[in-house]
Amino acid sequence: MKPNKLERLFDRLRQDGWYCGWNHACCSSCAWMDVPDYFDAKYDKEGYLIREDKDGNPIEYKEVDLSKVLFNHEQDCEIDPLDCDEQKESCFCFDGRKEGVANLKAILPIIEEMGCTYNWNGKGDMRISIDWE
Repeated sequence: MKPNKLERLFDRLRQDGWYCGWNHACCSSCAWMDVPDYFDAKYDKEGYLIREDKDGNPIEYKEVDLSKVLFNHEQDCEIDPLDCDEQKESCFCFDGRKEGVANLKAILPIIEEMGCTYNWNGKGDMRISIDWE
C-alpha cells in the first residue's frame, strides 16, 4: 500500500534524526515514558538493553534527542489506534522547551512540503495539530 502523507512526513523527519511515533501509551504523560532512549536498540528476553555483541564488543546506540520528537498517544487516535490511514488528523506531542520549539518551527516547511497542514500557535504551551488528508 502506498504510504499516506503522514507516513511520508515521518520518514522524512527520521532522515533528519527525529523520533516519530504513533499511538503511544495512554495520555501525554504516559506517552513521554514510552519514547525510547535509543534508536534501534536491542533487548534481551528479560527486557535489558544488550550492550555487547556476541564477540564482547560494545554496541553503540544512537540516543533519541528529546528536543526532536513528534508523537501522539492513544487518546489522539480516533478510529483504529494502530492505523493512521483511516484517521486524517491528530494532535502531536513535542518538547515544549526552547530548543524543542525551535526544532518544531524549523520543520514546519517540511510538514507543508509533504502535503500536510498544521495548526499551532508557535509556542511550547500548545500541541501541534497535523492534518494529512
